[in-house]
Amino acid sequence: MNIATQPSPQNVQTTAGGLDLNYVATDEVADFIARTEAYESGEMSSDDYRAYRLTRGVYGQRQDGVNMMRVKIPGGLLAPAQARRLAELLDGSKLGFGNITTRSNVQIHHVAPTTVPGWKARLNSAGISQLDACGNAVRTVTQDPHAGLAPDEVFDTTPYMQAITRFFLDHPRARLMPRKFKIALSTSVADRGLTAIHDIGLVAVKGPDGAPAFRVAIGGGLASMPQNALVVHDAWPAADVLTPILAAIDLFQDHGNRRVRSKARIKHVLRRMKAVKFSALYETYLEKVVAEPPEQIIAETPLWNHRPWTFAAPRTGNDTFSAWARSSVRATRIQGKVFVTVRFDDGGRMTGDDLRTLADLSERYADGLVALTVHQNALLRAVHVDELPQLFTALEAANLARPGALYASNATSCPGTSTCNLGITHSRNLAKELQQVLETREDADITVKISGCHNSCGQHHIGTIGFYGAVKRMGGKPAPHYRVMIGGDIDENGAKFGTPYGLLPSRRAKDALAVILTWADANKAAG
Repeated sequence: MNIATQPSPQNVQTTAGGLDLNYVATDEVADFIARTEAYESGEMSSDDYRAYRLTRGVYGQRQDGVNMMRVKIPGGLLAPAQARRLAELLDGSKLGFGNITTRSNVQIHHVAPTTVPGWKARLNSAGISQLDACGNAVRTVTQDPHAGLAPDEVFDTTPYMQAITRFFLDHPRARLMPRKFKIALSTSVADRGLTAIHDIGLVAVKGPDGAPAFRVAIGGGLASMPQNALVVHDAWPAADVLTPILAAIDLFQDHGNRRVRSKARIKHVLRRMKAVKFSALYETYLEKVVAEPPEQIIAETPLWNHRPWTFAAPRTGNDTFSAWARSSVRATRIQGKVFVTVRFDDGGRMTGDDLRTLADLSERYADGLVALTVHQNALLRAVHVDELPQLFTALEAANLARPGALYASNATSCPGTSTCNLGITHSRNLAKELQQVLETREDADITVKISGCHNSCGQHHIGTIGFYGAVKRMGGKPAPHYRVMIGGDIDENGAKFGTPYGLLPSRRAKDALAVILTWADANKAAG
């Protein structure tokens, strides 16, 4: 293979909002080229190269001869210059766009193998690493996208998210794991970071000594056997949070199922052992780590004293602006400053121009950070209320002012059969169809989540209304269907998984949604 490398562009500014967002620690490009050449020459087996390639963010897809590149974005946070660099790759991609994922990454599909090293060089020069973006590794660490500014947050989890990310990049104790390992943080028990469905979930709490601490939970996950994470510490000191994480990883390395891939996650260890036995085993691993503890995380993260205020949009006489503000804007903890959610449909589809606009507007109106959310949207943070009309005008000019970002109409969906090898149905197409029913409604208490199969990449288990792809034979031929789930959620009590209610042909899903909503309007009560 002749690997096409492009001249390395100049390094870009990787700091924004007071944060250093450079996560590149090694020469990822030279290593990738060397391993690829070893594979091509027969020195490296196909299985070994595939495992390596995945941990470098290069994934196979349904179509032969092309790859999906997953761009790893810890906490969903980008500096404007990083966003502009990523926009260049979207411009040069075959499809002309990428997709924001439910882990706040960006995936670019139909990437030719010869293109990969050059693109990696461009990402690395912008401080963006792809180490452990895929594969059996500690994946992208996610968090509440409102961290640092949330009205109810106990403290800002961002310094801990960054420290955890850097500590586990290609970490020797986290290599060759039985399966992937996902970590998430939330700034309050409201759990906007969705910690309850992660291998490790960390929720900010006030410790007994009044210092920042984390409620630590282990063993959450979705897929075909969803599992609530088990709380093992109510308030572990935040500065020492690497200790329980390492204990959980060491336990997983020794007890994860390495023979059956579908039962390899740490949640299966928890399910097999049950809570009491699992907790006792975890304590033995914790003792070993405490005896040789990892470094402390030094962070100035004060506990906030909240002064609630009520957001009211400026009166402009513009009904379109009012509808957008009502469905896209929420208060921060700072008087007069708000979050603005920018809606991206079609599975978080985003173009280079979209990303450049977000970078420009984050510098002009927000706190200088481009934030991508676990709900496949973007967030502009700390926008002054008085500047909302001007921001709306700028978003409208870029076709980014569609209302409903925080309503049910902004459905979550995975790629489905458009690119995924495991997909059964085209979940993004279903999202478009369902929006025809949802667009006229203002349901802030309903979420719609769609997956193309049972693996729950669209997180259908925790949607108020969830759909996942299945197959049923009709007239002797396989036909795409969806199973409907109702009642999923995540709150301070953990995850509640939706109840499955039936299998229906994909063409009837929109009709089913209309029936469900009609029933809900007549019967739902507070809470």
